[in-house]
Order: sequence, then C-alpha cells, then structure tokens
Amino acid sequence: MPVQVIYITAVLLFVAIFPLPLEYYPMLKVVAAGTFAWGAYSNFLKKTFFLPLLYTLFAVVFNPIVEINLAKELWIPINIVAAILLIATKNHIAE
Repeated sequence: MPVQVIYITAVLLFVAIFPLPLEYYPMLKVVAAGTFAWGAYSNFLKKTFFLPLLYTLFAVVFNPIVEINLAKELWIPINIVAAILLIATKNHIAE
C-alpha cells in the first residue's frame, strides 16, 4: 500500500474528531477498514504477531458492513489512537 494512502487515512481519522455531516463517517469507515485490513493482511504474510492482531481489531471496529454504534465521545479517542497507530507503524504497511 502506498504511504500516501496511510497518510490520507490518518488525516481523515484526525478530521473526524470535529463535528461533520453524517455522510462523512460511512466513507471514513470504508477507508479506515480497508487500510487496517490491508495492514493486517500484509503483516500476517510477514509472520509478525502483535501488529496483525491490532490492525484486525481496528478493521473490525471500523467495519462498514456490521457497524459498531458508539457515542461520538467514544469515537474521538478511537479515531485519534487509530490515526497515531497508522502513522507510527506506516513502515510495516507501506510497500
């Protein structure tokens, strides 16, 4: 996955802490779930242990098909942690 996609996903997650129209969040879930799913897949192939589990957890949390409905106050720290995780571990996902 190109590093630009990781940065774009992190920016989208950071932007999601602000009040935005409701149409923004389904798009964010698709992008974030895809990025985390790709991160989990690529790290499973590298035979690492902790990062694929963490990426899988976030892919499930941001899953757009079976949505997890949480209050906005709970999504804000989840989005921040997810964005920081992507930036901190970008070298493990980027090709």
